[in-house]
Amino acid sequence: MVYFIRTKTDVNVPSLEILRKEFIPEDDQPEFPKIINDDTRIYPFSEKSFPGILSSMTATEAGKWAIQKCKSENWELSKDNIECCLSNLEMDF
Repeated sequence: MVYFIRTKTDVNVPSLEILRKEFIPEDDQPEFPKIINDDTRIYPFSEKSFPGILSSMTATEAGKWAIQKCKSENWELSKDNIECCLSNLEMDF
């Protein structure tokens, strides 16, 4: 399972404790992942890093957009590539 979450600040080394502290709930997302296992990936998007994007869409919408952009560019789906897509979009705001 993949979760894209909005955070207050940058989370460079995500731990569950830090993510819970920095997490900002959004309407289109379930309660903070109750079940987290080895297959769960969490991508935190900070309001400080992506203010333009996160003022116009949710973290889930931004993450889905970034995945589609990576696929259209034939890029590997990685945290770095997803954040690269969002950084480029942020510059457009």
